[in-house]
Order: sequence, then structure tokens, then C-alpha cells
Amino acid sequence: MKKVQILLQDMKRAQQLADFLTPIPGDFFLVSGSSVANAKSLIGILALKMGEPVELRIVGCSKEDEEKVLDKLRDGFLL
Repeated sequence: MKKVQILLQDMKRAQQLADFLTPIPGDFFLVSGSSVANAKSLIGILALKMGEPVELRIVGCSKEDEEKVLDKLRDGFLL
């Protein structure tokens, strides 16, 4: 399992993240305090506070897909 801190500033960024992650095999969870949301679900993401750092957990993803995700996160999501 890989863990990275990300920031979702607004609903547009949340939608971009969910749209990007949806076709990728594996599980992606956003963790904020005791709250956990499926990062492939916009409704789940919106249950968390926007504009605050959250932890993205990448589970069961191939190394190739994990690198693809990390590259995308470096493009504006990583803290």
C-alpha cells in the first residue's frame, strides 16, 4: 500500500481525480481523520472537507499503474 498526502482545493479538482482514478484497477481511498472515502466516487470525496490535506491510499495497484497515478498527482495534487 502506498500513501501520499494530497490537496483537493475544490469540486473541480475532486471530479478530475475521480475521473482519472475510475478506470485504473485497484482501490484508492482518501483518509481525513477518522473519515475514509472511495477516491473513485465523487460523492465519497465530497463528504470530505475541500481545501484540507488528505491522505490517498493506493491498494492493490500494479507498479505501472501506481507510477501513472503518482505522475498525475505530481501535476497539481501533491502537497
